[in-house]
Amino acid sequence: ISYYIKHNLPINLNHKIKSKKLYIKKDDLKSTIIDTFVTENYSLLCNRNIDSTLSGSTCVSAIYTPEKLIIANIGDSRIVLGKIDKNGRWFAENLSRDHKPTCPDEAERIKNKGGRIRQMKDDDGTFIGPMRVYMKDKDMPGLAMTRSFGDSFAATAGTISIPEITEHVFKEEDKFIVLASDGLYEFIDSEEVVSIVKGYYIKEDIVGCCEYLYKESCRRWLKEEEDTIADITIIIVFFE
Repeated sequence: ISYYIKHNLPINLNHKIKSKKLYIKKDDLKSTIIDTFVTENYSLLCNRNIDSTLSGSTCVSAIYTPEKLIIANIGDSRIVLGKIDKNGRWFAENLSRDHKPTCPDEAERIKNKGGRIRQMKDDDGTFIGPMRVYMKDKDMPGLAMTRSFGDSFAATAGTISIPEITEHVFKEEDKFIVLASDGLYEFIDSEEVVSIVKGYYIKEDIVGCCEYLYKESCRRWLKEEEDTIADITIIIVFFE
């Protein structure tokens, strides 16, 4: 599903922008982006070659213009901005919100749709791990996010594929962005990500930066979970 979205979403969004003769620097793209995400999800669910009943994908994306970023996000992947002030201090700013069952507005939608939110139970019946989304009358799917592509079982419990859209107008202190799945952020928070990337930004080593973040994330997963590593996808953009 992530492969399907990766290859189809940008193409179809670009086609819609061109067909509507929109100008990305000035026109409001919000409705077009939402429509593209929803249509893409519908096409995915109708695709007989892909089983999306208990499988899905997050999506954090950004349209770049010289003046601003237009961010569209569903799920718990995240885009983080690295910036530096006049005193040389580095800061992290989250440009997207993780869509988790612990978000009050997201939880309210799930409950209004008849879904349930609780932790997973282990073999002894003890609640463990993060809050998850379950169907009204079944102990499935146990999705740890409230928005995604695919995941048709979770959709009956209130999850959606409508992206949350924000804009960030560039400032002089903005130096780079990191778009990554929760496999990176599970054990490395946004502030630490920026503290790591800044050194590679100064050296202009973007490939080495991706490699280090990936390996360090894997190391921490194995340290904490022993035999589990979540999916880790990382995109880094350095600004001139």
